[in-house]
Amino acid sequence: MPMKPLLTRIYDVLRSRRLAIALLVTLAAWAGLATLVPQSGTSDSPPGGFAAKLASAVGLDRAFSAPVFLFLCALLFASTVACSVERTRAALKLARRAAFLSKGADAVRTLRADFVLSTDLERRAVLERIPRAFQRAGLRARVVSDSAVYATSSRLGLVGSPAFHWLLALLIALIAAGQLTRAEGLMGVPVGSAQVDAKESYGVVSEGPLHARFTSLVIAVPSLALSHVVDGIERGPAPYVELRDGPYLLRAGYVYPNHPLRYKSLVIHANEHGLAIPVVAQDGSGVDVLLDFDEESCVARSVSALEAGGPGGATRITFEVPLDTYRGQCVSAAPRDPRVVWRSTGPSGETSGTVRPGESFEPAPGVALSLGALGYYARLSVVDDWSVYPIYAVFALATLALAISVFLPYREAVAVIEGSDHGCQVGVRVRHARRDPGFGARVRKRVEEIVLGAVEADRRSGDDD
Repeated sequence: MPMKPLLTRIYDVLRSRRLAIALLVTLAAWAGLATLVPQSGTSDSPPGGFAAKLASAVGLDRAFSAPVFLFLCALLFASTVACSVERTRAALKLARRAAFLSKGADAVRTLRADFVLSTDLERRAVLERIPRAFQRAGLRARVVSDSAVYATSSRLGLVGSPAFHWLLALLIALIAAGQLTRAEGLMGVPVGSAQVDAKESYGVVSEGPLHARFTSLVIAVPSLALSHVVDGIERGPAPYVELRDGPYLLRAGYVYPNHPLRYKSLVIHANEHGLAIPVVAQDGSGVDVLLDFDEESCVARSVSALEAGGPGGATRITFEVPLDTYRGQCVSAAPRDPRVVWRSTGPSGETSGTVRPGESFEPAPGVALSLGALGYYARLSVVDDWSVYPIYAVFALATLALAISVFLPYREAVAVIEGSDHGCQVGVRVRHARRDPGFGARVRKRVEEIVLGAVEADRRSGDDD
């Protein structure tokens, strides 16, 4: 098979509107099904039995990185590019046509008229009235010869549809590039301390295959407001976050839902908050143990087990802090009289106990630990994605291009006048970029009102005389 016909067939398939609609519907259905299936890497329990096997087989448990989803997105991108090429070629054709028709009567006579009107007016009178008719139809008219009038809308209408489709293709490309180069993770920062934006600082982190490196900026949480009010509206717990580059403060502010902290490609959201307690070894080294609230059990549990080395090997220690209740409801806050329940598992077996902040305990023989003051920590969602602002800009431009395409479509009308001073015929050809049939009817109505209406007015004037 020759190469050119094959490429032409592929291009014809890709630019099909049916294909584009089918892809959009399929992607929407895929996203809808993804909301029903727990995604891998989350804490949700996966479905069991045949449903789990089917979801895993097609990739619904990793919906937005599955090969099926990526293939559909790539096909949508190729379809959008093909449609963009088609719209660009059509716009260039219309622009060349407009330049050709503006040359004069010889050019416009090559067009087939959509409707023809006969009038008793002389040619000069018709030539004066046709531009007014076109102007009332919303067109800019000019006389190109003694027998032809050419009118168009703003040439801006030629740009709208091609620009919209190219911007859509660019939007898809930006989203894909952003996913390939972004990093996103959850970072626990005890109040009054800081973490460096590095991979080891995250509890959970994901990186695109082309992500270069973390910023190494310092993310600090000096304070946490358990009840943050803005403009009289309760915003819930809100950590005060500072972003620093060494001694230099780059950004700072309270972080709460729909109000992240932004700096260049970094976006910091508040994810959750919990309790934090320092655990210090005999040699003075220490670590902050983070505890998440469990309202059902009315305790705060350590996010992960602490490992402490001893003479017989490593001992794993978990912590719980019983929470206060108020009117039968668990209070997700530091208790007024905090107690810390610890449980250890190691070479010496299992043991447990209860201590208060400031006290020491031995989870295993030869292992002595002490607790600091109970406080809070903020779990922050940190996203490093350079594509966010370009996506916003391209989306805004695409919306503008769509508005131009819808509200300022390209339109044109051509009138050719044939006859003598004793009567003539007017052939009118109209074109609408979006093939609106009402435009042709509107132009015809205006031409009939001004040209044929003038004849009727002259006749009534003659009858009165």
